[in-house]
Amino acid sequence: MGEIPARLAAVALLILALGCGDRPRGTGPRAQTSSEFARVQIARAELAAAREALDRARAEAQGGKVDAGAVRRAESDFRTAYERYQKVLAGFLTVALNESPPGPETLEALGLYADAAVSNARILLDRGGDANRAIAGLEGAERLFRALGEPVPQDLAATLERARQTRANPPTATATGPARDEPSGGARQRRPARSRR
Repeated sequence: MGEIPARLAAVALLILALGCGDRPRGTGPRAQTSSEFARVQIARAELAAAREALDRARAEAQGGKVDAGAVRRAESDFRTAYERYQKVLAGFLTVALNESPPGPETLEALGLYADAAVSNARILLDRGGDANRAIAGLEGAERLFRALGEPVPQDLAATLERARQTRANPPTATATGPARDEPSGGARQRRPARSRR
């Protein structure tokens, strides 16, 4: 899941870099933009519902009320909803970022994109994952706001600063911190070589 937001940033930046000016001004009526943004909102609501269903299934599995199969189905439904939301959001931004000037729906969609980048980065950082991956997604979102001359959301800026500090001063493994040994999907931390026997 972490790679999807990074791909979204790359697509959006490519559209900004190459696509601006290719569409004639005035194409795509305002009503069409609103209806397309409605699709983003529907996909987001479906994702929220899938997340709630997954949380409920996991809680019920711990209480012995449902089996592991129910959790797997809920996880699959969540992944499907997440991928659909990312696809719909990317599709909307691909078109909306070329509008002059960007409408309120575009700015709201950028906010949703920034929220996803922040959420993904926090998961990576909290689990001791790759700070560079976190920074890449956050910087991609930040560039979109700057390219449009819009203020960077405070949450995005603060999380980016945290990620940069983490990269500059990576956490070290401690004897009392078993959570750091869990697989994170990111780069593994190097352990210092033993100098004594």
